[in-house]
Amino acid sequence: MHDLSFISPELMPWFMLLVAGLGIFIWRILGVTLSSKIDKDGLFAKWINAVAFAMTTGLMVRIIFFPTGALAQTNMLERLIPFVIGVIVFLCLPKKPIMGLLVGVSAFSTTIFYNQYF
Repeated sequence: MHDLSFISPELMPWFMLLVAGLGIFIWRILGVTLSSKIDKDGLFAKWINAVAFAMTTGLMVRIIFFPTGALAQTNMLERLIPFVIGVIVFLCLPKKPIMGLLVGVSAFSTTIFYNQYF
């Protein structure tokens, strides 16, 4: 490990934020500069798209079936039903994907509120 004792403890969070930001922005800058050289209908772009969808799907399955933190204290149906409602709205309104998200979050919030107070 590197010795970071030259940084005062008060500035350490800001230093770590700067390092994390540089790590993120380096890849974003590379993405912007190299994106013009990648064929958007090519095999590589399709593979990247498939990996992104797979990661998103895996994250959603993990959140619904294996939650952590405060979400772990909710019932499976309290997570699953609003998710299904959000997906249905998402599929019914293909031009407005944000509506699926808003309806799903609203359904989840309503379910939690109802179960907590009624």
